[in-house]
Amino acid sequence: MMYKNTEHIVPVIAFGSDGEGICKIDSFTVFVPNAVKGDLARILIIKEKKSYGYGKLLEIIEPSPLRTAPVCDIFGKCGGCSMQGVSYDAQLEYKSNKVLEALRRIGGFRDAQISSVTGSNPCSHYRNKAQFPVVQTEDGIKAGFYAPHSHRVVVPEECALQDKRINEIVSFVCNWANEAGISAYDEQSKKGLLRRICVRCGKDEATVILVATKRIPYIETLPKKLTAKFPFVKGIVININKDETNNIYGEKDICVFGEPYIIDSIGDIKYKVHYKSFYQVNPHTTLPLYEKALDLAGLRGNETVYDLYCGTGSISLFLAKRAKEVIGIEIILDAVENAKENARLNNIENAQFYCGKAEEVAPKLIKEGKIADTVVLDPPRKGCEEFLLSSIADMSPSKIVYVSCDCATMARDAKTLAERGYVLKEVYVFDQFPHTSHVESVILLSKECR
Repeated sequence: MMYKNTEHIVPVIAFGSDGEGICKIDSFTVFVPNAVKGDLARILIIKEKKSYGYGKLLEIIEPSPLRTAPVCDIFGKCGGCSMQGVSYDAQLEYKSNKVLEALRRIGGFRDAQISSVTGSNPCSHYRNKAQFPVVQTEDGIKAGFYAPHSHRVVVPEECALQDKRINEIVSFVCNWANEAGISAYDEQSKKGLLRRICVRCGKDEATVILVATKRIPYIETLPKKLTAKFPFVKGIVININKDETNNIYGEKDICVFGEPYIIDSIGDIKYKVHYKSFYQVNPHTTLPLYEKALDLAGLRGNETVYDLYCGTGSISLFLAKRAKEVIGIEIILDAVENAKENARLNNIENAQFYCGKAEEVAPKLIKEGKIADTVVLDPPRKGCEEFLLSSIADMSPSKIVYVSCDCATMARDAKTLAERGYVLKEVYVFDQFPHTSHVESVILLSKECR
């Protein structure tokens, strides 16, 4: 039977891995964005594969009890918060089940259980980092977000996920750009100047980054105007990106005011954070996440700890408070320099930082005799390379604490470590990304006999 271009009235029976609704037509599975588990919906099949397809939500005939009214005016058009139409309690349940299902199905941990789920309070206006593409409209430059699977920019009245200060700064910069006659870059014609407006906020400071194809004229007028309105802005940077790639930033920076970093704090530790460096985007759940990682490490003061993919040293410095020595490894040079500065800023002398791929640096240090008692892993979404996991297992640390923003790759890597003698002990879920399908989790793997 052909399903493409056919309409159906179906119950939505589950959530998919990206927060979309899942429907069944006979044995044919259909993934429907913006449909909610429990809906009775009229859908149109727009794409068909061999045993599954993708649908478009045409009408909600009977709404799910899990539904809630989205607060964003472009919900469904933007490629961002796909679960804003789902109640927050249901989001937390979905994310908990997502982590558990990954550990059981991908990792093979059939007896895995979630120890606790920590939600975000607040669950809107929480993001401390924004990267807005800009578009030229009849009313001048506007900032927005890409529609799903496209580079078409849709413009909200304001983003419901961003720190309110970020929304205000971006609106101000757009108005300034329009007054200065600055054009938005157009990917089709390859003409125009301004590509993105990016902001990183801390508790008390912010850095503004304008991504452009060349130096922006009249930029010298921006610092005085911007800081008069937002005195907490401590830096303005032009990042030059001429390339036709999906990379947000280019290699060249022109710092036109202040510095390209902010000073922020998590708990009692201060951080100098370069705008390109990794830093958790939700400050409301970061401290409990890091405290849990520290608690799971179970340090007594005589351990050597590896913190792999350490970023600006955010977790490393927490660990250093209780360890004999912490060794952090990070591929981004600016982040490594930040990490070293952060150690000095906090008078922490027992943390060392190395620049390079964790997969290359860690095995080299191990060969040189730098053996860790505990390893903390906080990799990017793609997870860890198997060679790194093998090197860690050969070193035989008693504990591995794995912090992850992708539970599927975490489960895969945990399975590899389990095959080398590690046992999954505890699983914690933290909602770093409310209203999206993404979830942060931290697990403890211990070296012991089964």
